[in-house]
Amino acid sequence: MTIKKGYDGAKHASSSAVASDMKIRGHKKEKVFAARINGKVIIGRQKPDVVKGSDRISVKGADTNIQLLLISGKNELKRCIEVYGINSPIYKFQLAGAEHRKFKFENDDYIDEDLLDKFRNAANAAAEWLRNKDNLRMVIEKVFSDNYDANKLAVLKEIDQDAILYDMKDVVELYVNSDYKIHVTDKAKIVVRADDKEIFYLEIRGGKDHCGSMNHGVRSGLYDFLKENLNYEIIPA
Repeated sequence: MTIKKGYDGAKHASSSAVASDMKIRGHKKEKVFAARINGKVIIGRQKPDVVKGSDRISVKGADTNIQLLLISGKNELKRCIEVYGINSPIYKFQLAGAEHRKFKFENDDYIDEDLLDKFRNAANAAAEWLRNKDNLRMVIEKVFSDNYDANKLAVLKEIDQDAILYDMKDVVELYVNSDYKIHVTDKAKIVVRADDKEIFYLEIRGGKDHCGSMNHGVRSGLYDFLKENLNYEIIPA
């Protein structure tokens, strides 16, 4: 076993106050969007956020970093098994990442290089699995729409701006049929890029509250990716 001092991430970690503010602003956008279309905000649901008739809409802001789905690292990763299965490379990625992150958290940010190597290998295996378009489709359907429980995606950057509304199936098909590339960073973050934009990532979180949790997220470049490639409806301010 080789142990070395690691970076604790403090300079880049969001404070709980900032995270709370982001959530509050997101909730306001849901209410603003619902009011525009005479829809109803769904409380306590991950997807959809707003419903009107047969439309079930996931509403997203355009922050630099957008969390789509966070799977807890607690309770022996049971939720990840439910979503992906115990033999899935995605589950093995989270499991290896949770072991690495737990050691780092419990040992004053020191890193066990054997656990880190295991984590990187699991990340590379998961990335290879995601290069299969059928596998990517399954993941994107889940994290954007919960298997089309939400059938529309609305982007509302600011509450005084127009919203852009997409058909969720168009979003999924764009992902699957794009010329996407996947790479793994030195810290075992899985990044998906297309059209020179980062459009999806998987990473394992550290810290007290989310140690070992797996975040499915996107960067704000996603919205240019959608707008440049898909038909959309404008919901005016």
